[in-house]
Amino acid sequence: MGNPEHYEYRVQINRYLLNAELNVTFAGAARPLPRHKVGPAVYNYILIHSVDHGYGTFEWQRKKHRLGQGDIFIIFPGVLFSYEADNAEPWSYRWIALQGRCVTEMLENIGVTPIDPIVRGANSVKLASIFETIEHELEHKSGETITTLATDGWFRVLLAEFARLNANKLHYSPDEVLTDSERVVEQAIRWFQTQYMLPISIEKLATSLGYHRTHFTKVFKQLTSLSPKQYINQVRMERAKELLNTNISIEQVGNSCGFSDPLYFSKQFKKWTGISPTQYRDELKRSYKDRF
Repeated sequence: MGNPEHYEYRVQINRYLLNAELNVTFAGAARPLPRHKVGPAVYNYILIHSVDHGYGTFEWQRKKHRLGQGDIFIIFPGVLFSYEADNAEPWSYRWIALQGRCVTEMLENIGVTPIDPIVRGANSVKLASIFETIEHELEHKSGETITTLATDGWFRVLLAEFARLNANKLHYSPDEVLTDSERVVEQAIRWFQTQYMLPISIEKLATSLGYHRTHFTKVFKQLTSLSPKQYINQVRMERAKELLNTNISIEQVGNSCGFSDPLYFSKQFKKWTGISPTQYRDELKRSYKDRF
């Protein structure tokens, strides 16, 4: 960061650095004097700056960018850069440095790349709070686990802010662009797969997704070849098969899959598989004995 005598600055170092995937290596803040310059230089880590106040110039791949409050610039490893505080209104900024195999990919997924390393228009106060929190987490001697979880977590919050600002830059392939109907069915499927153990009203679910039950059922069946009721039953039965390979009781298996009545569960399971839950469990045990 240059000669410390030229500006006010502070920095906190990560004491641990044991995660090969993602490490916040250090974080800090600076208030340079007018025309204070860093570089030209090349770093072997990623350095993210967020401008709190004032102005400066960031030179990257032979292009100069004038940046101000709410702008972010990212330095990627192995690329020559420099940045300089404005003469009239020198900037103040915060930064975090990162290393790890997945950091570049995480940034690229939200539209931040070596070709386009600038994000503009952030709420500088909100970003300052995130950067400061990361800095404090590095300052406190909380231990490896807490420090790693906290700094990684706040970095992901920071990424979410960048993604919101970069929404117009994010491009998706045609296969990733969903129609309204596909999006609704995808939401319903996620609901079924995570809430299968609860009583589910197809009518209420359809209403919550903005559809009439009849139309929702029609669209769902067109895209999955199953009605919503058939789909949730399929999810429950597949889960029941998994649980029958454990030591919990048949009644507990039914309860875990959304069936409060064990007789009704047994009836539905036999209708789906052709055998009762007890018979299915006995077959699993025989199969296990034959293998061993």
